[in-house]
Amino acid sequence: MLLTTLATGLLANVKLPDLLSSNMVVQRDGTTLVWGQADAGENVSVSFRGETVKTKAANDGSWQVRIETGAAGGPFDMLVKGKNTITLENVMVGDVWVCSGQSNMEWPLLQAENGPADINKANYPNIRLYQVQNNAAVTPMAETLPATWEVCSPQTVAPFSAVGFYFGRKIHTETNIPIGLISSNWGGTRVETWTSTEAANTDEVLAEWLKGLKEIDLEKIAAEQKKIFEVYKIEAEKVSKPDFDHEYIAANFDDSDWKVAMQPGLWEDVHGFEFFDGIVWYRKWVDIPADFKFNKATLGLAKIDDSDIVWINGVRIGETFNQYNVTREYEVPKGVLKQGKNLVVVRVEDYTGGGGFHGSADEMFLFDGATLISLANDWKLMKDKTPTPQNPTGAVQAGLSPNQFPTLLFNGMINPLLNHAIKGAIWYQGESNADILSDALRYEKLLLLMITDWRKHWGVGDFPFYQVQLANFKAETAVPQNDIWPYLREAQSSLAKLPNIEAACIIDIGDAADIHPRNKRDVGERLALKSLKNDYGFDVIADGPRYKTSELNGDKATVTFELAGSQLVVNNKYGYVNGFTVAGPDKVFHYAKASMVAPDKIEVSCGAVSNIKAVRFLWADNPGEINLYNNKGLPAEPFRTDKW
Repeated sequence: MLLTTLATGLLANVKLPDLLSSNMVVQRDGTTLVWGQADAGENVSVSFRGETVKTKAANDGSWQVRIETGAAGGPFDMLVKGKNTITLENVMVGDVWVCSGQSNMEWPLLQAENGPADINKANYPNIRLYQVQNNAAVTPMAETLPATWEVCSPQTVAPFSAVGFYFGRKIHTETNIPIGLISSNWGGTRVETWTSTEAANTDEVLAEWLKGLKEIDLEKIAAEQKKIFEVYKIEAEKVSKPDFDHEYIAANFDDSDWKVAMQPGLWEDVHGFEFFDGIVWYRKWVDIPADFKFNKATLGLAKIDDSDIVWINGVRIGETFNQYNVTREYEVPKGVLKQGKNLVVVRVEDYTGGGGFHGSADEMFLFDGATLISLANDWKLMKDKTPTPQNPTGAVQAGLSPNQFPTLLFNGMINPLLNHAIKGAIWYQGESNADILSDALRYEKLLLLMITDWRKHWGVGDFPFYQVQLANFKAETAVPQNDIWPYLREAQSSLAKLPNIEAACIIDIGDAADIHPRNKRDVGERLALKSLKNDYGFDVIADGPRYKTSELNGDKATVTFELAGSQLVVNNKYGYVNGFTVAGPDKVFHYAKASMVAPDKIEVSCGAVSNIKAVRFLWADNPGEINLYNNKGLPAEPFRTDKW
């Protein structure tokens, strides 16, 4: 009888989702929902700031009430009563911001430039942090995976989104309003996965893609992943032993039928490897001269996605496990290298997404302190038959990769947040939609679809949506190319012309060799400038110079900018402006000379083009040094005058 009474009592307990916990922030100056589970028909009340709202649980046990939040302030207690009482302590009323996107939004403060120093100073008791765990779901989830609100402190902030932190810190320190930051992001993800089924079905391409989701058998996928992991685990145990041997490591192995590819470069760019996740072996013969210091050499292999083991002349010299964005440098033991031909062999494991070498060419080398031998050229590569799991550390899988279908991350990581009223969202994503031109050209439509979808589902109006325009990335080119990233940046700029949508330009703070620029403070603070101006009424300059008009006159063009700030500023002692290209009727672009001729005007010319028909500015994946700003230090934004 006692056990029955205890069981009945447990069933009767009112339960709240993790998103409603002590230390949370609720959105000020309006209403928000409080919701949860109880017994069917159970009376539930919520008391907050002197007001109590009552309801009764539905037949399925679900209940919700809408409460008035009032002006910014706190801390307060929130009492939820049914047959039990839950007290949420240290609740603040302020502004709640969702921080979403892919890995650049996910990037933790600990790994950001100056991150450790800012962590040590991060005592902000009125900034609160909520980290949504990764969850790809076939159907909309009611709750996030287990998480809790944390008070921002040196002990809690290190793994949190650096961009989110710097954005929130700037808003909070300028306004003194409590700030709640909800970080919901997943590295390498496309915009389509963050959009609901309802919205995706309004797009012909996404609707067709979604049809395949109906045939997905999650139990079958999980079982297959378990089998793959068991096979992989056996092989991993063999490979982990120092004396592991393989025919591909041997100098006399015949690799004449292997593929050849220039490195660094992810193997998805090699024909036959486009959609491959697994193990790939690389081999390269390196000729070393007699004057090389053989006993003090370092091997550089750029970055490797995801894991690697390296041999030189059959000797295992180094390895790194599951670190896709860490630069590989290995000391070569004495006695391994020799004059003449030396064989470098690298075994690479990739679990999801891109695989192989990435980074800059100057990161691949043999170096003895004086002589540098470049390894950034042709390597041979071959697939291994051993499969790799999605997760190399355990057999438990989400079952689906986040980009496998549209809607998966909306279902698992956005839908659970929708009852919680928000102020707005910041968004850093787009790299994964910029691999091919057709995707980049569809990005404006797809992101607007997602923004409209989020606004509809949240039901708090057309809330502010501030995106990060893609940074400069990849190697500069000797002649102008028709790169893809500029088209995606253009899509982001076009959306920024719509109400309550902005784009923070960071074309000047990227890293040619790293898709994850470490300067996250400027990113977060440039987003915060948009919000301070638009949402909080601050008289601040939030935009860099933007294209207004152009006058084409033979071999010269005059470009006029809309100025945010008093005038254009050219950071070059000779007054030359970098980044302009021009084309004539043949549509072939050439680098151009440019200089400031008025506070808002740049004159552009090029000896190779006598009849200018189009002007482009910063129109490249990486346009090189940026030196055109306003007097507040914000860069002029990329543009083109043509629609070719």
